[in-house]
Amino acid sequence: MKLPNTPSLINEVLRFSSTSAGKWLADDGLRLRLSQAFEFFYPDAKNAYFQPDVVDFFSSLRTYLDIGAGLSGTGFNDAADLYRLLKRAIAHVLVSSQKAIDPQRFESSAFLEDLVQPGNIIITSNWDTLVESFAAAKGIPLRLSSRSRHFPESEVSLLKLHGSIDWCQVSARVSGHGDDDYAHLSERQNADRPYSKQLPGSPSDLIRVRSTGGDLWQKLKSRTREPWMVTMVTGKQDDLGPLQEVWRDAYRALSWAETLEIIGYSLPPDDVEIRTILRAGVRRGERPPKIIVRNPAPDVHYRVRAFLDRGAESDFQPVSL
Repeated sequence: MKLPNTPSLINEVLRFSSTSAGKWLADDGLRLRLSQAFEFFYPDAKNAYFQPDVVDFFSSLRTYLDIGAGLSGTGFNDAADLYRLLKRAIAHVLVSSQKAIDPQRFESSAFLEDLVQPGNIIITSNWDTLVESFAAAKGIPLRLSSRSRHFPESEVSLLKLHGSIDWCQVSARVSGHGDDDYAHLSERQNADRPYSKQLPGSPSDLIRVRSTGGDLWQKLKSRTREPWMVTMVTGKQDDLGPLQEVWRDAYRALSWAETLEIIGYSLPPDDVEIRTILRAGVRRGERPPKIIVRNPAPDVHYRVRAFLDRGAESDFQPVSL
């Protein structure tokens, strides 16, 4: 039960574009457009089999959009369209990968059963909807934010620091679809009595595309022009703007935590934003939480002790879904 990881994302997107489900990416000329982008940013890209580092490529693409998109004479004229296309491609890859998971194995996952428990606060940088789907299958109430700055024990709180494949800005809604096709991020999911909350009005505010799960990609491609996914780049401040309330919730949750389990997250040195909020959160509380690192990679444990807490406990057992 494995979703694509960051280093493999570009290859996964290219592989997916050669399948029948991803034919739309081939029709949009993804492979050629990526090749041209590689050559623009990397002189070595003219050599066969060259493959850039994924984080560096997205950082370069995003930086070019911020400071140089549209400058005459560069020859790279579709950077913004390519960036949007890649985010939609990644969303489709994640939806397809999640659909490929055996339903019986998914619903009997001991790891997810332990993780998705009412009262737990899950902070993640992942874009997929694995937790939401498990909570829906089990009928567990879930919310994507705090409730008036509190986290009820009766529901799971899921804080997605980098957005989600099913989130978009109000301005990215597709015309012809009414408010019922979208949801406020603070709306309680899987409630005994369904209710909806009025959508935010600012064009930059984030909303969620409603889906039953099985029709997620159909809903995404028809109801949003661009999912709000903060890509793996160095320096994400501009993209994080609409997510400020989610980050504030994460800060509050970390500062109140008695136990902090870091599961699967590698704390890469270039992810300064998450590293900073983790350190600030555990330093704010009246007493530091018990920190447990669960990851088979020894270097991850070293970074947690170097960047976060010298007293962190280690568990080298791999996560098995």
